[in-house]
Order: sequence, then C-alpha cells, then structure tokens
Amino acid sequence: MSRYLRRGWFRRVLGTVFLSIWATTGHAGEDAEDPQTRIRELERQMRLMAEQLKAVQEQLARTAPQSPAAAATVKSTVGSPVEASFKNGLVFRDASGDWALRLYARAQLDARTFSPGDFSANTFSMRRARIGAIATFYNDFTLRIEGEFSGDGKYTESGKDTGTYARMNDGYLEYTHFKQAMIRVGQFKTMYGLERAQGAMDLDFMERAFTESLLGSVFDRGVMLFGSPFNGVYYNLAYVNGTGQNLDETSATTDSKDWSLRVVGNLAQWAGWKDSVVHVGGFHVDGRQAAGAVIPKLRTEGRGVEFFKVADLTSGVDRSLNGIETALAYGPVKYQGEYIRASFDSTGLSRDMSAWYASLQWLVTGEHYADQYKNGAFLGIVPKNNFHQDAPGWGAIELGARYSRFNASDFRTALLNTSSVNYTDGADAWTLGAKWVFNPNAQVQLNYIRTGFNTPILLNGRLDDHEDAMNMRVQFDF
Repeated sequence: MSRYLRRGWFRRVLGTVFLSIWATTGHAGEDAEDPQTRIRELERQMRLMAEQLKAVQEQLARTAPQSPAAAATVKSTVGSPVEASFKNGLVFRDASGDWALRLYARAQLDARTFSPGDFSANTFSMRRARIGAIATFYNDFTLRIEGEFSGDGKYTESGKDTGTYARMNDGYLEYTHFKQAMIRVGQFKTMYGLERAQGAMDLDFMERAFTESLLGSVFDRGVMLFGSPFNGVYYNLAYVNGTGQNLDETSATTDSKDWSLRVVGNLAQWAGWKDSVVHVGGFHVDGRQAAGAVIPKLRTEGRGVEFFKVADLTSGVDRSLNGIETALAYGPVKYQGEYIRASFDSTGLSRDMSAWYASLQWLVTGEHYADQYKNGAFLGIVPKNNFHQDAPGWGAIELGARYSRFNASDFRTALLNTSSVNYTDGADAWTLGAKWVFNPNAQVQLNYIRTGFNTPILLNGRLDDHEDAMNMRVQFDF
C-alpha cells in the first residue's frame, strides 16, 4: 500500500515541477517585459514544491517499516510477542515464559469382527475422540480440560452404562512447584495400577486386560497429592467421591469417599542401569459404596460379548482394591504384569473377585522401552526414524503377546442367569498384537483375542464356551 501512496505523491510533485517549467518557458514571451513578475511566480512554485515534499516525507514516515528499536518499543506497550510451535499438539507460548497453551486432538477408529457372530456383531467403532487444552502459568500452575465425544451411550471404559454421548474426562488444576509434592484438584484419572496409569493412546494392546474392569470408573472428582520424593520413586495419594466420572456432589447419596495410595519405583534408575527398567510397586483403595452400587460387569478384551453380570447391591458395601505391578525392560524387550483383587463386604457377607495378566513386547525396529518410561508409567513409542514415503525410515514396529485371567467364583450364585441368558463366573484370554507406529502422531494396530469361558454362556440362542475377535485400529494423536 505504501508503494502506491509514494507513487501518487511523486506524480503530484512531478506535476508541480512540470507546471513551473511550463510557466517559466512557455509563457516567457508574455512576461518578458516584467522580470519581477516571473521571479515571484517561481518563488510561489518553489514554496508549493517544498510543501508537497514535506507531505511526502510525513506519509513515508507513517508507512515505512520500523527500526528494531522502534518495533521493540511498540511491542512493549502491547505485551510480549506470542510464539507458536507444534510439539504434542499446537503450542502457543508467551516469549517471556509466563504462560503456554497446548491444544490437542486424539482419535481411535476401530474395526471389529467376532466369532461366533451370534454373540456380537461385526462393527466399525469410534473408540475414542477427544479434544483438550492444557494451559500453564508461571511454570507452577497447570489447567487441563479434555472432552470425550465418542460415547456410544452404552459403555464407559469401566463397563458402566452412562447413557451419555459427550462427557468431560479431565478437568483439573495443578500446583507443581514442589516436584516432591504436587497437588491436583478437580476431575482426573484414578491412578490404580500400571495399565491404568498409561494413557489410552499409549497402551501395548488395543484394550486393557481383565484387571481394568475391577477398578471402577476411570475418572473421579477430588484431590490428589503426587510426586517423586526420591530419585526413581513415584507416588500418588488421592481422596475422591467414589461416584465416578461426571457425577458431582448433587448425585451423591452418602458422605463416604474413596482414598487410594499407589507407590512404585524403578530399581534400574537407582542402580544406574542404562537402557533398563525394573519397575515394582503396588496400590490400595478403600471406601464405602452407597446402596445400589454396581458390581463390575465384564466384556471380553476384544469388546465383544458381556459374559459376567450380577445384581447391584441393595445395601451399603465396603469396597477395597489391592494390586501389585511389575515391569522389566531391557533395550527393545519388555515384560509387564499385574495382579488385582477387589473385595466387597456387605451386611456380613464378604465376596472377592480377582484378575491378573502377563505380557511380553518386542520392538522389532530397535527402540528402547527405557526411553518411554517416565513418572512410574510407560509413554507412547517414539520411532527412531519416522515413516516417509520417499525416505528409508519405516517408523517403529512392535509385536506382543498377553495372557490374562478373571475369576469371580464367589459370585457364582449371584449371576443374573435366565432361561435365555447364561453368564459365567470366570474367563481367560490370549491376545496377540502387532503395532506399526508411523510417527509419534499416527499408528495402526492389529489384535487377535481368543477368550475362553469357565462355563458356556448363552446369548441370542447361541451356547458357546469361547469367543474369537480380530480387531484393527487406526489412531491419530495431534
């Protein structure tokens, strides 16, 4: 724009010069007899030219780029500049370091096939679709909000029917100045066990093992103290409603709360063993559930048929959870396992259920699991070389196998069996998995799951003692 302005002003100046020349030459004959008149006319034209040039200078001063010093002065009057970058999402950061905002989106699209087909239909499913924001202020405060938009109105991750299609997952504020004792308040993930502590986008297999169903809701509301008091030691101590995700105080029917403690450590970090993880630890949860509390329902790990279901409790119940966990990793190989026991005590009747799993993973492309271990959990795989169409990088390839077992024989007489539906009190499952991680933001998974039931189940007129599932997932994490 300034270029066109300068052109207009210069045209006016040139026109003025042309008029002055024409006045002094073309009309010379008419004014030859009066030199004083010609001199006065030239003086007038020179004053006009001076005024025009001054106007041009003022216009250029307003439109020309500012010097660095002048620009800095302007910026200081309106605030520090904002920097934008892409790292685990779109990040906006104040150049002074006072605040940062990260926006992210995550999606998992699944395709599932089952046999026998009478139990479960073959489907495409939007397993997860999340949008979130994380804001930090002065390096000590963090605010996180995340919404889930994939709810099918039937199941949450804990197997509980919510009837909702969109819900909040995380909604909390943290104070993180003291790394040994940080505070989180709001709605957040309950950190019960190693698989639960892993992010949904970072799992070794498409779904967590049977142990997950014993833990109840993934998210709850309350306060948590967490941190690393010593090198390689991590803990979290939480006090929550115990009512589950998106159920606030208006939905509470009892003042009882759940409290939990998880403590884990990495012995390899203490010993200085590089490229290794020796993770050991455990957790305990205790609380009183109100009348009408839901005993966990279980589906197969392929998210197929529901095979275990009992009546809800009609009186208050004391529930406790206990678990031990371990992970051993060296270079591209990792073993991981957990055992969890859930106890329910109501009106003098005590019943238990338990589950455990053991898994083995191998990163064929040579990445190291120790690089993904942080704060007592494993993060997502970061390939040594991202996949590119025109480059030699192939991303990361992981192969894995898992065996898991669920037992609820104490609840055998409480199964909701009818003439048309029969459930069972236990099951085991083998899972074989292959994962291709193109880059930190995209991957494809393929899982085969064979589930065997303690006793044959009856559903939709079909009686069978097993389920086979072949599942595939396309995952994006922006």
